[in-house]
Amino acid sequence: MNKTTQLWKTILRWTAVLPVSILGMILAFGLWRLLHKLTVAGYIDTDSWLNIVFVDIMSNVIAGMAFVYIGFKVAPAYQKTIAIILTGLLLIVSGSSLFIINFMTKEYFSNIGIVCTNIGSIACCISIYKGEMDEKEY
Repeated sequence: MNKTTQLWKTILRWTAVLPVSILGMILAFGLWRLLHKLTVAGYIDTDSWLNIVFVDIMSNVIAGMAFVYIGFKVAPAYQKTIAIILTGLLLIVSGSSLFIINFMTKEYFSNIGIVCTNIGSIACCISIYKGEMDEKEY
C-alpha cells in the first residue's frame, strides 16, 4: 500500500472514532433491549426489580462499555489514551445531562441509567488501561 492510501486510511479512522463510538453505543443499547424482549420479557413482570436490573441498568452499562471499547478499537494509534479521553468525554456529557434531567425535567429515575453508563465506561477504560484488552491477545 502506498503512503497516500495509508495516510487517508489513518485520517478516516481518526475522524471516525467519535461517530462510530456513538453509533456503537446506540446499537449496543438497542440490541440489549431487543435481546431482552425476545428472550425473557415474557417471563418477567415489567414492573419488577429484576426487569429494572436486566433492562435499564444492564443496557446502560453495556452502552457505556461499547462506547469506550469501539473507540479504542477504531483509533489507529494511542488507543489507551483514546479510551481515557472517551471516558472523560462521556463523564462530561453525562454530568451535563444529569443537570438537565434533575433541574429541568425532574425525571430522577434516569439518574440510574446515567450512573450505570458511567460505571460501564470507567470499567472498560480500567480494563483497557491495565492491558486486559490488549491488541496482541486477539
